[in-house]
Amino acid sequence: MRMRNNVINFNDINNDYLIYEYYINSDANTSNQKESMLRFLKNAIDIALTDKQKMYFIEYFINGKSIKEIAEQTNRDTSTVSRQITRSKERIRKFAPLYFNK
Repeated sequence: MRMRNNVINFNDINNDYLIYEYYINSDANTSNQKESMLRFLKNAIDIALTDKQKMYFIEYFINGKSIKEIAEQTNRDTSTVSRQITRSKERIRKFAPLYFNK
């Protein structure tokens, strides 16, 4: 039996998602670490993001909608939605040291 190697190309769209999925599904992590990461994400979304950023972030990362779908749904430019998603990722990254260095 021959096994195929799966090749996944990293790009701006899937990079953060793939790293998060690897972290969550890694056997090396305990359930406490997974719970801690999920608590962090929930807190970061609630505290660090504006209401619009929350909506865009959840629609994109949690609900799996494309930027184009979100833009059409909210009557915004795709560039606006993309920019807000990028800003929300940066805000969450900046929030991480505050959360994990308690």
